[in-house]
Amino acid sequence: MAAGSSRSEDSLLEDIATFDPGSGGVHLPELCRRIGQGLSLRWAGLVLADGREYVWPDPMPRSSGRTQSKPLQAEGRSVGRLALGLPAVPLGLQRRRLLEDLVDLLGLLLSSVPMQAELDRSLHEARNHAERVAAMRRRTFVERDAERQAIEHDLHDGAQHHLVALSMGLSLLEMVTAKGDREGQRKHRERLLDGLGKAESSLRATTGEGSALLIGEGILPALRAEFNSAPVTLDVSEWDAGRRYEPVVELAVYFICLEAANNARKHAPGAEIVTRLAQVPSGLEFSVTDFGPGMGEGLAEQTAGVANMRRRIVAAGGHLQIRTAAGAGTVVLGFIPY
Repeated sequence: MAAGSSRSEDSLLEDIATFDPGSGGVHLPELCRRIGQGLSLRWAGLVLADGREYVWPDPMPRSSGRTQSKPLQAEGRSVGRLALGLPAVPLGLQRRRLLEDLVDLLGLLLSSVPMQAELDRSLHEARNHAERVAAMRRRTFVERDAERQAIEHDLHDGAQHHLVALSMGLSLLEMVTAKGDREGQRKHRERLLDGLGKAESSLRATTGEGSALLIGEGILPALRAEFNSAPVTLDVSEWDAGRRYEPVVELAVYFICLEAANNARKHAPGAEIVTRLAQVPSGLEFSVTDFGPGMGEGLAEQTAGVANMRRRIVAAGGHLQIRTAAGAGTVVLGFIPY
């Protein structure tokens, strides 16, 4: 019997010596069970230095009886204590020695639990920090991509208007040069220089979300400046030039009118173009009409320019309509409730 008991005690010591408390001590209730059953106790509990408690069985029996508490130490510092619900029959000499050996083992075993918990917390914080950084980078990428797309749209809607005019002006300059018309050359050079200045201003305005004139004085002065040397008629008989709107509304009207006029000049060169601005009781209306050849039903919707215009007017809370047919010209109609 003594040899069997010794083997059982050695087995318990080996079991405890190799026991893994788990992250933050998650397996310590199981350790209490092994100690309690190994020593035939009524219950067993562990109290760590930071106040955390573990007990077996859980809930602990309410029956009265003798108890004992053993301090647990490692390298001269307290790491907790072992609480025991002693059996009715006192522990024999071998069990008492086993208990003392267990106390020594438990001190070493539990000394790593706070450090592991701190390591787990540090790892958790590091993972959270890494996730926050990754999320921030994703947001930054999305914001930069959105900004890049906005700049692309502004370049397309604004500067392209002037670049198309410059291209047409160069073609005219070549024609008058071929004819030897010096006076015509001089006039076209002046127009080209003026167009270059406007294109430069438009490019600079792109980073400022619209032209300085639009920001400072509103839609009508900005469009007048843009169409000053272009074959575009402005109809503003129902427009109050002194009234201002939210920036997103003014930007939408400004860029859509530029885009529509630019498209008309490309697809209907030489055709009459009329841009109309009107304030009605329900909101703000505008249109760009060209009396060119028009295009087949549905073709207009397939262009990138129309997609840009719709994106802008939706952002302003309005809607856009394209009316066109082969041989009947094209009308771009916009409405923003106000």
